[in-house]
Amino acid sequence: MKKLLYGIASLMLLLSACGDDKETIPSPQPSPNPEPTPMPMPENFYRGTTMSFANYLTDCGLVYREAGEAKNPYTSIKEHGANIVRLQLDRQAFEPINGVTIDWQQWERVVEDAKCAQQEGLDIMLTLKPDYDKFSASDASHNHIPEDWKSLSEAELQEALYNWVYDSLDALYAEGITPKIVAVGNEVNIGFLLNGAHDAARSARLLKEGHRAVRDFATAKGVEIISALHIANPSKAGNYVNTFHQNGCRDYDVVALSWYPGSDIGHSMGSFQNFESMGEYFIERYSKRIMILETAYSFTTGTVNGTWMGDWCNNSYNYPNWNDATNTENYTPAKQRAWLRSLAEDVKAGGGIGVITWGTESLPDLLEGVEEGHGLGIYTYPAAWGYGSTWENNSYWDFTNQNNLHEGIDWMQDVE
Repeated sequence: MKKLLYGIASLMLLLSACGDDKETIPSPQPSPNPEPTPMPMPENFYRGTTMSFANYLTDCGLVYREAGEAKNPYTSIKEHGANIVRLQLDRQAFEPINGVTIDWQQWERVVEDAKCAQQEGLDIMLTLKPDYDKFSASDASHNHIPEDWKSLSEAELQEALYNWVYDSLDALYAEGITPKIVAVGNEVNIGFLLNGAHDAARSARLLKEGHRAVRDFATAKGVEIISALHIANPSKAGNYVNTFHQNGCRDYDVVALSWYPGSDIGHSMGSFQNFESMGEYFIERYSKRIMILETAYSFTTGTVNGTWMGDWCNNSYNYPNWNDATNTENYTPAKQRAWLRSLAEDVKAGGGIGVITWGTESLPDLLEGVEEGHGLGIYTYPAAWGYGSTWENNSYWDFTNQNNLHEGIDWMQDVE
């Protein structure tokens, strides 16, 4: 039996669920502050997945297949309806752990991944993450200020952030890469450049400068970039957007949401009935559209005829619910496809601009000849967390069938 160990995704996402999900959403009315002119929204509805792990895992020796043959995963997602991929660039690298350098969020890898996406005609959604995450043998915390920025005053920090965002986009532009959507920060309602207790007003003042850098860069280069504010948990979005707006963080286009319902992480809709009503609310009150930037649905319980087929790291997110895993009819590629299609249609009905799934390029840390309990260590951080992927049960590639692509991905073809 696998140990109940959690990897990076579990602790990261569980933290995003902390706090009271009950909030009072004000009734739609004209915003109390003048709003910037919204960026023109895309004609196409965005459909995609993260792809940060794909080249990284391939370099580690894992193979993506379709119909029994090895195939470039970027080609597969394009042929099955994707028009965008999400990547993430961090300012500070992860420290090598267990002798492994995990580089999916670093400059060279992001440039490589972006060029792979562009070669397939895919647009890029880019998260620019200036802060960093801390890991121990038993815990993780997120969105901390880099060591070399800790001594800066708030005004100096605003300038440093502006310069890093602008310079990062400029350096990518020099490589022939211009993202269509940029989010400054990752799930900023759980903190942003934390240097002590979470202060939403301070986060807003800092994010204002990050968003200004995106606008200034786009103007200077004559390109259109949709600027996004990334919030974890729809039930928290109304109050956080309001707080941020009251503190000057208003010049962005999209409220981008992490959406993980179910008992493992526990996101909810709060006072909103659905994403259609939520989308209409943000358009009417703030002139902002919504999108889903992170979500997932489990296509398998991870076993075949009672035999575990993955790696040696427990999965961190299992939706509908892991305690319902005996009902295997709830965990199929067809159910994944139908759930994601329904979600996308709901978002689109509210004027939303797209859905991007999280970690759906994941494969288990499992190679032939690797001793049980001693995987490659390519996902996990401290050794005590176990070896393997925490997310392969949500992938579009079936690890119970030699990592072959399954029909769950075809929700992207189902949505116009």
